[in-house]
Amino acid sequence: MIKGVGESLNVMRQSQSLAPAAAATGVVSSQFETPAQHAIPKHRLDSYQRWAKATAEQHSISASQVTLQALAQAKQLLQQLSKLLQSAVQDELQARQNDKLWDTAETLRQQLLELKPQYQGIQLLDHHFNLLSSSANAAMHAFVFKSVDLCAPKERDEKITLQLGRKALAFTLSARLNRQQLLQQMQPTFERLGISLELVADELVCKTHTAVWQQVCEGVLMMGEGQRLPAGELRQIRIEAKYHWQDPREWGLSAVEQARASLAKIAKTQQKIAGQANEISAIHQVLLARIKASSQGKDTQVALNYLDKYMRPQPFSYQMTSLMAQSNTNRDQVGALLG
Repeated sequence: MIKGVGESLNVMRQSQSLAPAAAATGVVSSQFETPAQHAIPKHRLDSYQRWAKATAEQHSISASQVTLQALAQAKQLLQQLSKLLQSAVQDELQARQNDKLWDTAETLRQQLLELKPQYQGIQLLDHHFNLLSSSANAAMHAFVFKSVDLCAPKERDEKITLQLGRKALAFTLSARLNRQQLLQQMQPTFERLGISLELVADELVCKTHTAVWQQVCEGVLMMGEGQRLPAGELRQIRIEAKYHWQDPREWGLSAVEQARASLAKIAKTQQKIAGQANEISAIHQVLLARIKASSQGKDTQVALNYLDKYMRPQPFSYQMTSLMAQSNTNRDQVGALLG
C-alpha cells in the first residue's frame, strides 16, 4: 500500500498510474471473498476499491511531504554552510585564526548526515540525497581493505577464507596472474556477498548497498596461507571508506584550501536538491489532477478540500470512519467487535 517517493517518480516518468487500480482490486477481492449466494453488491465493492485507491494516494502524498520537509532542511543547512565557507575564502587570514568557524562547519555537516527521513519505516533519501524507490536506486557505499592487497601478484596459489556476518566463503587466488585477472577470479565470490569489485588506479575498491555496508562496518574476517594474508585463524581486516563528492563526509571543511573545492560540490548538491523538490511538486500536481478527475466534475475548491482531507495528520482515524460508513456500522458496534 505504501509507495515510496522515488517509485512514484519512476512510474510518473513512464506515464503509468501512480496507484495501480489492479493491485488495489486484487487486495480487496482477496480480503472480502464471500460465498456466491452472499455476494457483496457491486456498489459496495466499488466503494472499497475507491477507498483503497484513495488510501494509496494519501500514503504517497504523506511520504512526499516528509521528503519535502527533509529536502527543505537540507537546503537550509547547505545555504548556511555555503555562506560560512564563502566568508572563509573571502577573508583567509581571519579564517585561519578562527577555529570556531570550522567547528560550526563541522556541526552543519553532522546535521546534514543526520537527515534520514523515513515514512512508516521506509527510507526516503539516501546519503547522496537521492530519492529512493528501492535499494537498487540507492547510492552505493565504497570502501577498500586498508592493510590487505588481494590483487597483489604472487608466485604461489593461495586459498582465501572470507567471512561477512554469518556467511563464510572460500576462493583461490592463482599464482602469477596480474591484478585484473585476480580481480576477475574474486568477483563471483564477492558478488555472492552483495559486493562488487573494481580497480581504480590499481587499488581494489569494493562497493555495496546499505544493508551489506552495515555488516562490513561490523567486521570483515579473512584468513589466507601466508601470501597476502596470514594463515592460522580468521582475523578482522581494517577497512577505509571511500566517499563520493555528493557525500557530505567527503567535503573538506577544516582549511581555506579545502573550502574552495567544497563550495563547488555544495553548489551542485543544492541544484540537485532543488531538482528533487521540483519533481516531488510535480507528483502532487499529478495526484491533484487524478483526484479532481475522480470528483466527477466538481469545482477546483471541492477537489482541494478532498486532497486536504487525505493529508490530515491522523489518517488512521479517517480510514476507520470511512470503513464504518461503508459497512453501515456505528462506534458501539465497532467497539464490540474489537473487544
